[in-house]
Amino acid sequence: MPTYKLEAIVLRTREYGETDRLVTLLDRDGVRRTALAKGVRRPRSSLAAGLQPFTYSRLLLWRGRSLDGISQVQVIDGLRGLREDLHAFAAATYVAELAEAFTQEGAPSPGVFNVVLGVLRELAASRGDGQAQAVLLRHAEMRLLDLAGLGIELDRCLACGRELGPGHPPAGYSAELGGAVCAACRPGRPGASPLDPAAWQVLRRVRLPALQAARRLRVEPEVIRRAAEITATHLVYNLGRPFRSPAFLAILGEVKAGGPVRVPEAATGTGGGDGQRRNGP
Repeated sequence: MPTYKLEAIVLRTREYGETDRLVTLLDRDGVRRTALAKGVRRPRSSLAAGLQPFTYSRLLLWRGRSLDGISQVQVIDGLRGLREDLHAFAAATYVAELAEAFTQEGAPSPGVFNVVLGVLRELAASRGDGQAQAVLLRHAEMRLLDLAGLGIELDRCLACGRELGPGHPPAGYSAELGGAVCAACRPGRPGASPLDPAAWQVLRRVRLPALQAARRLRVEPEVIRRAAEITATHLVYNLGRPFRSPAFLAILGEVKAGGPVRVPEAATGTGGGDGQRRNGP
Protein backbone atom coordinates (compact mmCIF):
# COMPACT_ATOMS: atom_id res chain seq x y z
CA MET A 1 0.00 0.00 0.00
CA PRO A 2 1.57 3.35 -1.02
CA THR A 3 2.55 5.65 1.85
CA TYR A 4 3.70 9.26 2.18
CA LYS A 5 4.91 11.62 4.91
CA LEU A 6 3.87 15.14 5.81
CA GLU A 7 3.94 17.67 8.62
CA ALA A 8 0.58 19.06 9.62
CA ILE A 9 -1.50 20.78 12.27
CA VAL A 10 -4.55 18.94 13.58
CA LEU A 11 -7.46 21.34 13.10
CA ARG A 12 -10.16 19.07 14.53
CA THR A 13 -11.25 15.49 14.97
CA ARG A 14 -14.60 13.72 14.95
CA GLU A 15 -15.67 10.23 15.93
CA TYR A 16 -15.99 7.63 13.21
CA GLY A 17 -17.26 4.17 13.98
CA GLU A 18 -16.58 2.63 17.37
CA THR A 19 -12.84 3.19 17.77
CA ASP A 20 -11.75 5.47 14.91
CA ARG A 21 -11.65 9.19 14.24
CA LEU A 22 -11.64 11.38 11.16
CA VAL A 23 -8.87 13.95 11.48
CA THR A 24 -8.81 17.28 9.66
CA LEU A 25 -5.23 18.30 8.93
CA LEU A 26 -3.55 21.42 7.57
CA ASP A 27 -0.20 20.65 5.97
CA ARG A 28 2.72 23.00 5.29
CA ASP A 29 1.47 23.77 1.78
CA GLY A 30 -1.86 24.94 3.17
CA VAL A 31 -3.61 21.81 1.91
CA ARG A 32 -6.55 20.72 4.05
CA ARG A 33 -6.81 16.94 4.29
CA THR A 34 -9.18 14.55 6.00
CA ALA A 35 -7.58 11.28 7.12
CA LEU A 36 -8.71 8.22 9.03
CA ALA A 37 -7.07 7.38 12.36
CA LYS A 38 -7.98 3.74 12.94
CA GLY A 39 -8.21 2.60 16.55
CA VAL A 40 -7.18 6.00 17.92
CA ARG A 41 -9.95 5.93 20.54
CA ARG A 42 -8.63 2.77 22.10
CA PRO A 43 -6.98 3.40 25.50
CA ARG A 44 -3.43 2.51 24.41
CA SER A 45 -3.42 3.85 20.88
CA SER A 46 0.02 5.06 19.77
CA LEU A 47 -1.66 7.69 17.58
CA ALA A 48 -3.65 9.50 20.25
CA ALA A 49 -1.02 11.94 21.57
CA GLY A 50 -0.08 13.26 18.16
CA LEU A 51 -3.65 13.73 16.98
CA GLN A 52 -4.93 16.02 19.73
CA PRO A 53 -6.51 19.22 18.38
CA PHE A 54 -3.94 21.89 17.46
CA THR A 55 -0.98 19.52 17.75
CA TYR A 56 1.74 20.02 15.15
CA SER A 57 2.95 16.56 14.11
CA ARG A 58 4.91 14.58 11.56
CA LEU A 59 2.73 11.85 10.06
CA LEU A 60 3.05 8.75 7.93
CA LEU A 61 -0.10 8.09 5.92
CA TRP A 62 -1.26 5.31 3.63
CA ARG A 63 -3.27 6.02 0.52
CA GLY A 64 -6.81 4.66 0.45
CA ARG A 65 -9.36 4.46 -2.31
CA SER A 66 -11.58 7.22 -0.93
CA LEU A 67 -9.84 8.20 2.30
CA ASP A 68 -6.19 8.16 3.36
CA GLY A 69 -5.24 6.72 6.72
CA ILE A 70 -2.72 7.61 9.43
CA SER A 71 -0.32 4.87 10.44
CA GLN A 72 2.33 6.73 12.47
CA VAL A 73 2.53 10.06 14.29
CA GLN A 74 5.43 11.95 15.86
CA VAL A 75 4.69 15.13 17.82
CA ILE A 76 6.73 18.15 16.75
CA ASP A 77 5.01 20.70 18.98
CA GLY A 78 2.19 19.71 21.30
CA LEU A 79 1.29 23.35 22.06
CA ARG A 80 0.57 22.30 25.63
CA GLY A 81 -0.29 25.82 26.74
CA LEU A 82 -3.49 25.70 24.71
CA ARG A 83 -4.80 22.87 26.88
CA GLU A 84 -3.88 24.60 30.14
CA ASP A 85 -5.98 27.73 29.60
CA LEU A 86 -9.64 27.65 28.54
CA HIS A 87 -9.50 31.08 26.90
CA ALA A 88 -6.42 30.13 24.86
CA PHE A 89 -8.06 26.86 23.85
CA ALA A 90 -11.23 28.67 22.74
CA ALA A 91 -9.15 31.17 20.76
CA ALA A 92 -7.26 28.28 19.10
CA THR A 93 -10.59 26.72 18.17
CA TYR A 94 -11.50 29.90 16.34
CA VAL A 95 -8.14 29.95 14.53
CA ALA A 96 -8.74 26.36 13.40
CA GLU A 97 -12.23 27.33 12.23
CA LEU A 98 -10.73 30.19 10.23
CA ALA A 99 -8.12 27.84 8.74
CA GLU A 100 -10.84 25.53 7.48
CA ALA A 101 -12.78 28.43 5.99
CA PHE A 102 -9.74 29.70 4.06
CA THR A 103 -8.57 26.35 2.68
CA GLN A 104 -9.91 23.66 0.41
CA GLU A 105 -9.72 19.90 0.65
CA GLY A 106 -6.76 18.72 -1.41
CA ALA A 107 -5.78 22.16 -2.76
CA PRO A 108 -2.86 24.33 -1.59
CA SER A 109 -3.41 27.71 0.05
CA PRO A 110 0.07 29.27 0.26
CA GLY A 111 0.91 31.12 3.44
CA VAL A 112 -2.00 29.84 5.53
CA PHE A 113 0.01 27.23 7.44
CA ASN A 114 2.59 29.74 8.68
CA VAL A 115 -0.09 32.15 9.87
CA VAL A 116 -2.01 29.42 11.70
CA LEU A 117 1.01 27.81 13.35
CA GLY A 118 2.47 31.18 14.35
CA VAL A 119 -0.75 32.36 15.98
CA LEU A 120 -1.35 29.03 17.73
CA ARG A 121 2.15 29.14 19.23
CA GLU A 122 1.64 32.69 20.46
CA LEU A 123 -1.74 31.77 21.93
CA ALA A 124 -0.12 28.85 23.77
CA ALA A 125 2.32 31.30 25.33
CA SER A 126 -0.34 33.89 26.19
CA ARG A 127 -2.12 32.08 29.02
CA GLY A 128 -4.16 34.51 31.10
CA ASP A 129 -3.56 37.46 28.75
CA GLY A 130 -6.94 38.04 27.17
CA GLN A 131 -5.88 41.26 25.47
CA ALA A 132 -2.95 39.57 23.73
CA GLN A 133 -5.23 36.74 22.62
CA ALA A 134 -7.76 39.18 21.14
CA VAL A 135 -5.01 40.98 19.21
CA LEU A 136 -3.63 37.68 17.92
CA LEU A 137 -7.07 36.70 16.63
CA ARG A 138 -7.38 39.97 14.75
CA HIS A 139 -3.96 39.28 13.21
CA ALA A 140 -5.12 35.83 12.08
CA GLU A 141 -8.30 37.25 10.55
CA MET A 142 -6.57 40.07 8.69
CA ARG A 143 -3.67 37.95 7.42
CA LEU A 144 -5.92 35.17 6.15
CA LEU A 145 -8.19 37.68 4.44
CA ASP A 146 -5.19 39.28 2.74
CA LEU A 147 -3.81 35.92 1.61
CA ALA A 148 -7.19 35.07 0.08
CA GLY A 149 -7.38 38.37 -1.78
CA LEU A 150 -10.30 39.51 0.38
CA GLY A 151 -8.48 42.01 2.58
CA ILE A 152 -10.18 45.06 4.06
CA GLU A 153 -9.17 48.25 2.21
CA LEU A 154 -7.89 50.69 4.83
CA ASP A 155 -5.55 53.00 2.91
CA ARG A 156 -8.13 54.99 0.94
CA CYS A 157 -11.79 55.82 1.00
CA LEU A 158 -13.55 53.37 -1.28
CA ALA A 159 -16.27 55.88 -2.11
CA CYS A 160 -14.19 58.88 -3.23
CA GLY A 161 -10.72 57.34 -3.56
CA ARG A 162 -8.95 59.83 -1.28
CA GLU A 163 -6.05 58.55 0.81
CA LEU A 164 -6.90 58.11 4.49
CA GLY A 165 -4.71 59.53 7.22
CA PRO A 166 -4.59 62.01 10.11
CA GLY A 167 -5.88 64.82 7.90
CA HIS A 168 -8.55 62.68 6.28
CA PRO A 169 -9.50 59.96 8.78
CA PRO A 170 -11.94 57.10 8.23
CA ALA A 171 -15.45 57.34 9.64
CA GLY A 172 -17.02 54.07 8.56
CA TYR A 173 -16.64 50.60 7.09
CA SER A 174 -18.71 49.44 4.12
CA ALA A 175 -19.06 45.69 3.65
CA GLU A 176 -20.46 46.29 0.18
CA LEU A 177 -17.38 48.26 -0.90
CA GLY A 178 -14.97 46.12 1.10
CA GLY A 179 -13.32 48.71 3.30
CA ALA A 180 -13.18 52.16 4.84
CA VAL A 181 -15.08 55.29 3.89
CA CYS A 182 -14.31 58.84 5.00
CA ALA A 183 -16.56 61.22 6.95
CA ALA A 184 -17.62 63.05 3.81
CA CYS A 185 -18.75 59.86 2.09
CA ARG A 186 -20.27 57.97 4.99
CA PRO A 187 -23.70 59.69 4.81
CA GLY A 188 -24.07 58.19 1.36
CA ARG A 189 -23.56 54.73 2.80
CA PRO A 190 -26.35 54.30 5.38
CA GLY A 191 -25.46 50.64 5.88
CA ALA A 192 -21.84 51.40 6.80
CA SER A 193 -20.58 50.48 10.27
CA PRO A 194 -18.70 52.98 12.44
CA LEU A 195 -14.93 52.87 12.07
CA ASP A 196 -13.06 55.30 14.31
CA PRO A 197 -9.38 56.21 13.87
CA ALA A 198 -8.26 54.10 16.86
CA ALA A 199 -9.83 50.88 15.58
CA TRP A 200 -8.59 51.75 12.07
CA GLN A 201 -5.02 52.00 13.33
CA VAL A 202 -5.33 48.65 15.13
CA LEU A 203 -6.52 46.94 11.96
CA ARG A 204 -3.64 48.45 10.01
CA ARG A 205 -1.11 47.25 12.59
CA VAL A 206 -2.38 43.69 13.01
CA ARG A 207 -2.45 43.01 9.27
CA LEU A 208 1.35 43.33 9.03
CA PRO A 209 2.95 39.98 8.14
CA ALA A 210 5.36 40.14 11.10
CA LEU A 211 3.61 38.49 14.04
CA GLN A 212 5.84 40.43 16.43
CA ALA A 213 4.01 43.66 15.52
CA ALA A 214 0.71 42.20 16.70
CA ARG A 215 2.26 40.61 19.77
CA ARG A 216 3.65 43.94 20.99
CA LEU A 217 0.43 45.87 20.39
CA ARG A 218 -1.26 47.13 23.56
CA VAL A 219 -4.58 48.96 23.20
CA GLU A 220 -7.76 49.41 25.19
CA PRO A 221 -10.14 46.41 25.18
CA GLU A 222 -12.94 48.58 23.79
CA VAL A 223 -10.82 49.46 20.75
CA ILE A 224 -10.08 45.77 20.13
CA ARG A 225 -13.80 45.04 20.42
CA ARG A 226 -14.64 47.65 17.80
CA ALA A 227 -11.96 46.28 15.49
CA ALA A 228 -13.35 42.77 16.02
CA GLU A 229 -16.80 43.89 14.92
CA ILE A 230 -15.35 45.12 11.63
CA THR A 231 -13.44 41.89 10.93
CA ALA A 232 -16.43 39.76 11.93
CA THR A 233 -18.72 41.64 9.55
CA HIS A 234 -16.18 41.43 6.73
CA LEU A 235 -15.62 37.69 7.22
CA VAL A 236 -19.28 36.74 7.19
CA TYR A 237 -20.07 39.06 4.28
CA ASN A 238 -17.28 37.67 2.11
CA LEU A 239 -17.29 34.01 3.11
CA GLY A 240 -21.06 33.72 3.37
CA ARG A 241 -20.92 31.69 6.56
CA PRO A 242 -21.06 32.37 10.30
CA PHE A 243 -18.45 31.22 12.80
CA ARG A 244 -19.32 29.35 15.98
CA SER A 245 -16.28 30.11 18.14
CA PRO A 246 -16.67 33.91 18.66
CA ALA A 247 -19.89 33.39 20.61
CA PHE A 248 -18.11 31.04 23.02
CA LEU A 249 -15.19 33.46 23.32
CA ALA A 250 -17.63 36.22 24.23
CA ILE A 251 -19.22 34.06 26.93
CA LEU A 252 -15.80 33.35 28.41
CA GLY A 253 -15.05 37.08 28.37
CA GLU A 254 -18.31 37.75 30.17
CA VAL A 255 -17.46 35.24 32.90
CA LYS A 256 -13.95 36.63 33.32
CA ALA A 257 -15.05 40.27 33.43
CA GLY A 258 -18.10 39.65 35.59
CA GLY A 259 -20.32 41.58 33.20
CA PRO A 260 -21.98 41.37 29.78
CA VAL A 261 -19.84 41.17 26.66
CA ARG A 262 -21.60 41.75 23.36
CA VAL A 263 -21.03 39.22 20.58
CA PRO A 264 -20.72 40.99 17.20
CA GLU A 265 -23.88 40.04 15.31
CA ALA A 266 -21.89 39.29 12.19
CA ALA A 267 -19.86 36.68 14.05
CA THR A 268 -22.98 34.56 14.44
CA GLY A 269 -24.39 35.31 11.02
CA THR A 270 -27.34 37.37 12.32
CA GLY A 271 -26.04 40.78 11.31
CA GLY A 272 -26.35 42.34 7.90
CA GLY A 273 -23.97 44.09 5.57
CA ASP A 274 -24.93 46.85 3.18
CA GLY A 275 -25.17 44.77 0.02
CA GLN A 276 -24.37 41.45 -1.56
CA ARG A 277 -21.28 39.56 -0.44
CA ARG A 278 -18.16 39.28 -2.52
CA ASN A 279 -16.87 35.91 -3.66
CA GLY A 280 -14.97 33.95 -1.03
CA PRO A 281 -11.93 31.69 -1.51
